[in-house]
Amino acid sequence: MKIMTLNTHSWLEEEPVTKLQDLVDKILTERYDVIALQEVNQLIETKIVNEQELVGFCPVTNQTPIHKDNFAYCLIRRLAEAGESYFWSWEMSHIGYDKYEEGNAILSKAPLDSRAYIVSETKEKENYRTRMVLVAKTVIDNQPIVVASCHFSWWSDIETGFAYEWQFLQKELLTYQIPCLLMGDFNNPVGEEGYRLVNEDNQLNIKDSYVLAEQKSEEATIEKKIDGWENNTEALRIDYIFVPTDSKVSTYTRVFDGTNGPVVSDHFGVSVEMDL
Repeated sequence: MKIMTLNTHSWLEEEPVTKLQDLVDKILTERYDVIALQEVNQLIETKIVNEQELVGFCPVTNQTPIHKDNFAYCLIRRLAEAGESYFWSWEMSHIGYDKYEEGNAILSKAPLDSRAYIVSETKEKENYRTRMVLVAKTVIDNQPIVVASCHFSWWSDIETGFAYEWQFLQKELLTYQIPCLLMGDFNNPVGEEGYRLVNEDNQLNIKDSYVLAEQKSEEATIEKKIDGWENNTEALRIDYIFVPTDSKVSTYTRVFDGTNGPVVSDHFGVSVEMDL
């Protein structure tokens, strides 16, 4: 199977429509089985899409309406026009930049049974610290699996911030009792407290795909200061694909980095080829 994650920074980049098409082109070439996207935005004030136009959409309970400029909706439409269809889900976490409903998305070749979990201590949509993780049951290569598109907070301490969110999500995912793929922007660099927590307090039987991969490309997913990392001066890996521990990961590839696809975001993406 082939899977990919990307923090899209959608509509906040220069030439955003061009970069949307770059993402479409890469998906058409690679034909990923599952894709997890973060910072998937839509303007608060734009028109709501009629439900009949949401082809392949798999809503969550109390679904936030999809607007015509929803980045995932625009992506799905362009893929469909090129003959590539995906089932998809999206839900918002919070209001971003005072004008966007910002959330996470999952695209899959198989139908999705999706739920949205507010994992943060804060619950208010107006608070940028409010964090939602989108979780979906689906099937890949005849294997039932749970996929989570994650955008966590930064490390604070062992009881708040990332640590709180990780413990909350882990507890919910354990109830599914099937293998998990955790994909997305963890906002915690390799080797630091949050990353160690995932590896040391891990009841989900998952492991960093980079560590498991037989072949791997460059590691860092951010290389400079970006939103949320304004004081950063070094290359860091903060975007991950965690897979079941006994998976066979053949390749780990950094994508949308100027080498494996054009740069489309302030994050690079990650793609993995693997067998469960």
